[in-house]
Amino acid sequence: MPLFRALLLCLLLVTVSLPAYAEEENKDNAAELDAIVKEESGDTSVRYAPDFCDFEITFPDEPYTSKRCPEGTGKCYDLTGYTMVYDLTTTVEVSVTCVPSSPANYDRYNENVIRAALKGMVERAELKEYNINTKEDGDIRQGFLIGTGNYGRQTRIYNAQLWIGQNSVFTVEAKLTGRSHQEADTAFGDILNTIKRKTLPAEKD
Repeated sequence: MPLFRALLLCLLLVTVSLPAYAEEENKDNAAELDAIVKEESGDTSVRYAPDFCDFEITFPDEPYTSKRCPEGTGKCYDLTGYTMVYDLTTTVEVSVTCVPSSPANYDRYNENVIRAALKGMVERAELKEYNINTKEDGDIRQGFLIGTGNYGRQTRIYNAQLWIGQNSVFTVEAKLTGRSHQEADTAFGDILNTIKRKTLPAEKD
């Protein structure tokens, strides 16, 4: 699978814009109204947005959660993910973690550190072709990796993203495995395009 298809699918990811802060006049009523609309429309999407996390992503359906404890670190974290197989030929997998951070840690995540972290993912994912980009927008630092490789006899598109905020580090890994499939390709891009900074309530006088 050419790198062109991967770049085409994720074209918008490199130029992600961060939404402006919006007022939330009545958060509870808005959430209740949203729930009613979702129920009426049959919407099964689930928003992942832990309270401490600066960012969010929306999955098409209920994601799974598992606990990961990397050997030698003495630390564990929750990984939230979503998997869907299309016509037994193409698989979409998206996993995300968000861990608490601090302004001091934010300062350490400069462009070189972000690029090094993404380069480590290149080696782990065994990518044949890849492209890494970084971006800084206000107090948010971002890193994007898009590449292609093989998984057994199947081709795979791989996308990794790092979103660094003052309070958290948000990591996304997405894999599109198998032959070109319109529904799967669309779902892959749609999920990744829901990633954004949380909308924060405006400060009251």
